[in-house]
Amino acid sequence: MRVLLLTPSVRPLGARRSLVELAGHLPQGTEALAVCPQDDGIALELRDLGVPVEVVPQGAWRKLGGRLTALLRQIPRLRRVVKDFRPDVLHANEFHIVPQALCAAEKKSPVTAHVRLSITTRQIHNYGMAECRRIVCVSEAVAGLFAGSPAAGRTQVVPNGVRVAGLEAPHPPHPAVATWLGEDPPPLIAGLFGLVSARKNQLVAAEAVARARSRGADVRLLLAGDAHKSSKAYGERLRERLAREDLRGATLWLPFQDDMAALYHSVGVNLLISAEEGFGRTIIEAGAAGRPSIGTRIGGIPELVEEGRTGWLVPEGDAEPLADRLMELAGQEASLREAGAAARQHVREHFTIEAHAARMVSLWQEVVEEFRSVP
Repeated sequence: MRVLLLTPSVRPLGARRSLVELAGHLPQGTEALAVCPQDDGIALELRDLGVPVEVVPQGAWRKLGGRLTALLRQIPRLRRVVKDFRPDVLHANEFHIVPQALCAAEKKSPVTAHVRLSITTRQIHNYGMAECRRIVCVSEAVAGLFAGSPAAGRTQVVPNGVRVAGLEAPHPPHPAVATWLGEDPPPLIAGLFGLVSARKNQLVAAEAVARARSRGADVRLLLAGDAHKSSKAYGERLRERLAREDLRGATLWLPFQDDMAALYHSVGVNLLISAEEGFGRTIIEAGAAGRPSIGTRIGGIPELVEEGRTGWLVPEGDAEPLADRLMELAGQEASLREAGAAARQHVREHFTIEAHAARMVSLWQEVVEEFRSVP
């Protein structure tokens, strides 16, 4: 089977990290070609894995100028790639590139698409989602967003997967973390990793840690990630909050890191307290590393956390219950180890990259058979 994988971005964030993992674990007999808008970021990672890459600059479909660029430049080049590669199926890794995939396929090959975050009724229409043969949703919460739309009958839930072995192997603490902590580590380090933005609620985490510390709990916060240009103001607000007296020395903010395993092995609990989250990749990554998570009751997060067993859930946007939970966990090493072990087992049973890749190939095979059976 030949699969053409299309991504609208090469920034190595959750959706694209999932694509790299999938492309690197496709079973024998599946040939993949990736189309990336720049020769950078995950394009380089894909090549390192032996996955060939075609670079085709993209026009943003939601903007008039970007749509004209797509129609005049991007789609003709995509059609040439399709003609040369002759894929059995085209797979859009995010819905933002679905229109280009549909135009490039010219109804000669089926198109499937991944939806990983919230999508509106208007976007379902504007991006032509009902024309996809399958819409791969990373959670039941995401699939529910299609209810009542023309695309509702085309959704299929396929959770993400991670390389468990690479994350569960013992890792020394990240060097910067070791320097920060010195020889006297605190009872609890909470980690929040990912894009720095209001959606991810780093400011809420900072406030919760400050409140827990004000009540005598030695809790510290490890952040890793960068602010996109659209979130620069939020990043500045976060930096100012971390510099205040009540958090001085209690936080460490690192830029984006390639070695996520070292970060997970540096913390006692992972935080994913987002205001919006289709899945929650850091929860299963942390679980594979033997770390429980505190998440919000938002989107797909509750589907990943077994309350009280593999982690805990708190209301979104409220620092107080998060502070209470951090205080309860501080110094409870046995409870954290037990929850971390349960989280790791949960990931092994439900979220391995091998199982994810097998489910995706099965889905593509089913789609191709359906497509070929239609006169």
